[in-house]
Amino acid sequence: MIFPTVRPARRAYPPPIPSGFIDPGGKTPVERTLRTQQAVADQYTAWRAAHSPNIDPDVLKHNAGAFQVSDAALALQPALDAVKADADDAQTKVDDLIKGQKVGNDVEARLAAQSFWHRKERVLDSVPDKAKLVAAVQELIRSTPDDQIANLAEELPDYLASRGVPSDWLPNALASRVPGLDEAQAEATLKAKQHAVLAQNHAALTKAIANDNPPPPLYNPYSATITAEPYTNGEPYDPSGP
Repeated sequence: MIFPTVRPARRAYPPPIPSGFIDPGGKTPVERTLRTQQAVADQYTAWRAAHSPNIDPDVLKHNAGAFQVSDAALALQPALDAVKADADDAQTKVDDLIKGQKVGNDVEARLAAQSFWHRKERVLDSVPDKAKLVAAVQELIRSTPDDQIANLAEELPDYLASRGVPSDWLPNALASRVPGLDEAQAEATLKAKQHAVLAQNHAALTKAIANDNPPPPLYNPYSATITAEPYTNGEPYDPSGP
C-alpha cells in the first residue's frame, strides 16, 4: 500500500516592512506631530495584524523591532523636533521681550534709573531670608512706576543671581508690566506643555515598536488638561475629535 505523502506546512514569515509614508499634514508643528504619531501607530497596528499566527517564535524574536526602520517610524523624530524648535522659539520671544526692556540712553534717564535702583537695592539687601526676598521683589515689581520697569528688568536677574535666588519665576512676575509679555509667556508655556505631551507619546510609541508590543494610547496636547490650569499629563487622544 502506498501512503500519500504529507508535505510539511510552508514556513511562515513576518510580512515585509511597510515602505512609504504619507505626511498627514497639519497647520502647526503640534498638529502635524500628533497626526504623524497616530498615523504611525495605525500603520504599525496594521503591520502587526498582518503577521501569520504560524510564524515560528524564534523568527518573531529575531524580527522584533523591525518596524523601527520603516518610513513611518523614521518620520516620528523629525516631527517631534519641529515641535521642540517651535517651543524654543516661543521661549526666545519671551526672553527677547525681557531683554528688550532697556533704560533710555540719555544721561538724565540713566541717572534717574541708577538712583531708583540703588534705593531699592538697599531695601532688598536688608531682607536676609530668600523666601521673603522673592516676596519683596514681587511687590517691588507690582509697585514700581511704569518708567522704571525696564530698569528692574535689567537689574533684577543679576541681583537675584548674586543673592543665590532662582529667577525662573521672574518672567511671569514682569509679564503684567511689560507690554505683550504676558501673551508671549502664555504661548511659550502652552507650547512647552504640548511638547512634553508629544514627547511622552513619542517615547511610549517608539518603545512599543522596539519591543514589538502593541502601540500605547496617545495623549492629546489639545485637551483641556493641557490648555488650562491645573496641568496634568493630558487625556488619551481621540483621532475622531477636534
